[in-house]
Amino acid sequence: MSALLQGLVVAAVVAWAALSLLRQLWPRGAWQAQARVSYALEREGRPAWLKRVGFALRPPMQATQAACGSGCSSCKACK
Repeated sequence: MSALLQGLVVAAVVAWAALSLLRQLWPRGAWQAQARVSYALEREGRPAWLKRVGFALRPPMQATQAACGSGCSSCKACK
């Protein structure tokens, strides 16, 4: 495996782990950041493929059963 490919794989794993940690420790901020990126990609004048990517990245508007308020207290983000 080349050094460049190895570096890209390691960078992708580190970025995924950091995003996962961010979503666990700061769920509201992560949701807001995801919404900002999504809406920036969906602006008028953007290509159709970019709008589809933005739509796919759009976070859910309603909380699920496992989200805050369900009493699970597993993420401790509801305090």
